[in-house]
Amino acid sequence: MLQGEADMAEDDYYDVLGVERTATPEQIKRAYRELAKKLHPDRNPGNQDAEEKFKKVNEAYEVLSDPEKRANYDRYGTADFEGVDMGGFGDIFQEIFRSFGGGFGRRRRRAGPPPGENLRLNIELTFNDAFFGTEKEIAFTRKAPCKTCNGSGAKPGTSPVTCRTCRGRGQVHRSMGGFMTVSQTCPSCRGSGISIESPCPECRGLGLQDDRVEIKIPVPPGVEDEMYQRVSGGGNAGPRGGPSGDLIIVFRVEPHKDFVRRGLHVFSEMDIPYDIAVLGGEVEVPTMYGTSKMSIPKATHSGTQFRMKSKGVHAENGRKGDQFVRVHIDIPHKLSKEQKEYLSKFRDIFGQN
Repeated sequence: MLQGEADMAEDDYYDVLGVERTATPEQIKRAYRELAKKLHPDRNPGNQDAEEKFKKVNEAYEVLSDPEKRANYDRYGTADFEGVDMGGFGDIFQEIFRSFGGGFGRRRRRAGPPPGENLRLNIELTFNDAFFGTEKEIAFTRKAPCKTCNGSGAKPGTSPVTCRTCRGRGQVHRSMGGFMTVSQTCPSCRGSGISIESPCPECRGLGLQDDRVEIKIPVPPGVEDEMYQRVSGGGNAGPRGGPSGDLIIVFRVEPHKDFVRRGLHVFSEMDIPYDIAVLGGEVEVPTMYGTSKMSIPKATHSGTQFRMKSKGVHAENGRKGDQFVRVHIDIPHKLSKEQKEYLSKFRDIFGQN
């Protein structure tokens, strides 16, 4: 029994099925069958509460019976998480980068200037930053459209012309004999379909120049090491008006000396006195929110793991992780004469075994 702990967020799938997070697929299936049989609408006609619970049971089983969905749920608190891309969080980044303008947003076309390169940026986070969320200022240099020629690559007052080799198609066709022809990128314009007869003196015909960008990146609570965010069109602009590459932001999280993160949950270990392990009692447990009291039942074995609800990550979607504490019995290495005498009496009373 835990004291001073808040209840876990509603609709936790494991709680819905009444199983532990370590439950095997067989245990999950068995729990689902029992609950589904008990709550089925045919057995509870007109019982709206049972009907709602029946829906939740089915929803929980759909996630926990699928290994991939269950892994995502355990790690991120949702089964809809795909890979390690941070999903809708990208909308925030798009708003940030939209203010810089110049080449953002991908354009798909068959012929034209080549796309720009992707940019990859690493953001270093402390364990606390990733746990509670924060805001990071970053600065980087990217390729942006040349301001002198507006990204065309042509000298001001002139314009690119249609490539004479491919006639603007960006590809040329070569006969291989008979009815077979092979298409390949035009060697003259490199697939752009245009030629620069008078290059811009500022960018030498590339249509690009360095652009220094400084922005603030919001980091939501629950970010994990190697998690990334892809910002479409946030990378280098393409030469001569080509579409921009993507910006890939990778989060690097420093480890903590006392805690380990697994999704929304936190794991820790601690030693407890021998007398509390035998007789039971309360101990002070370090958490990310300060110390908290945890009750130890009598006859607790070394290696027992306890669950402290809602002491894990509090995600922005309302889900809360837990803290799992594995206890070890602290055996003293040095004993006083009086302590040795008491232990000898204890052994005599309970016997050698």
